[in-house]
Amino acid sequence: MTQQAFELQGGRWIFTAGLGQYLLAQQSAKQCSRFIADDEDEQVDDELRSCYNCQYRRWMPTRFECLAMKANGAS
Repeated sequence: MTQQAFELQGGRWIFTAGLGQYLLAQQSAKQCSRFIADDEDEQVDDELRSCYNCQYRRWMPTRFECLAMKANGAS
């Protein structure tokens, strides 16, 4: 799973590029073995395989947290 787009902050894996970085979110999701598409009404990227559309994504005001990396014990 890709970690270069994420940073460990207080025990949480945060997507450091923020919002609106669709290409990086898509590239990261393509490298992720734990990607699961979220419900269609929760998806925001036109490309299905994107971290922005993942069931493990939790929105924050200006970015999101990846729960898949947390569950995977990535460090």
